[in-house]
Amino acid sequence: MLCFVATAISSLSGPECALGFLSTQFDMQQLDKYETWFDGNSTMTLAQTGTYRGVEDIKEYVSFIHRGPYISTLGILREDTSLVSFDAEKRSCVLMAMRHGRFQFSEMADNTLYEGVTITKLEWRFDVKKIGFTHLYYHPSFMNQLFSVSMYTPAIDNFVCHTIHGSCLDVWAANELVSIGECEAKLAALPIAEGDDMYIDGNTQSCRKLHAVFASTNANHCAHLSFKPMADPEGRVKCQVSRQRQISELFSDDDLATYATFVAEIGFEPDQHWRPSPCQTQADCPAAGDPEEHPTSPPVGHYTKNATCFFGAPTGGERGGRGGQRNLLFGTFFGPTPRVGVCVPN
Repeated sequence: MLCFVATAISSLSGPECALGFLSTQFDMQQLDKYETWFDGNSTMTLAQTGTYRGVEDIKEYVSFIHRGPYISTLGILREDTSLVSFDAEKRSCVLMAMRHGRFQFSEMADNTLYEGVTITKLEWRFDVKKIGFTHLYYHPSFMNQLFSVSMYTPAIDNFVCHTIHGSCLDVWAANELVSIGECEAKLAALPIAEGDDMYIDGNTQSCRKLHAVFASTNANHCAHLSFKPMADPEGRVKCQVSRQRQISELFSDDDLATYATFVAEIGFEPDQHWRPSPCQTQADCPAAGDPEEHPTSPPVGHYTKNATCFFGAPTGGERGGRGGQRNLLFGTFFGPTPRVGVCVPN
């Protein structure tokens, strides 16, 4: 006689699902723990750059912000997390985190310091204890600040072309490049981004600046730096035609309304989604292990190095600027006037 034993599945509520996720102490900057939170079915999407799938691709993508050569330091000033929805049948929940962060760009970029507000929206699959999708939102004006200002420097152009020349010999040859200068000219001739939403996944400078960071350690991204269409080892062609993914596919009107409320609560002006974060004194500059930058995280904080205010007059540079102004600077910069994140005297 056959005997069947039924195993009852305990009931689950939305708050219980959310608590299950929060108990994992998920921290996007702890790249060495990504296998704990993600698996092969996990995805991460930013409308302007595309979708990344699986632990390694997601880790690589996030490392652009947290360990790449363009951003020196990052701290979280405030983070509000809320439960958005719960699916009893799938036993999964969707949570959304609003983050007010502070960024300092590296000397390869323009070494500025400013604040921005972003959204992370993710699905937690309770039974397998893994994240399903993660959707990111950077307001187009924030994307413009990132790529049209802070990452619009000769040093980054040079980094992209040296990556092609030094790490991607097949791409260099296929594009018949003869010098770094020629490569930089081809890069400069491309648009920074496409459209009002700042899509950078097409044939743009910014797409190559993103993938150059990946290609510098992973040759599978070399094809994405090519000026001519070129397939990578998996047959994918990137940095040629933008997917133009709509932000509305990832975030609802209610999500964006919640975001607008958060932006207002932290004191931003209407329609402002980034702002300078000036140092009044050296003590105001980001410091490694500063708990005030992320009070909910362990005492080590999120900054990995100290920033330094350089008090001095602006000098000439290679790119743009209004001229005639005399301000105190936050580090080095490209241009006759500081851009944002200036140090202000007492």
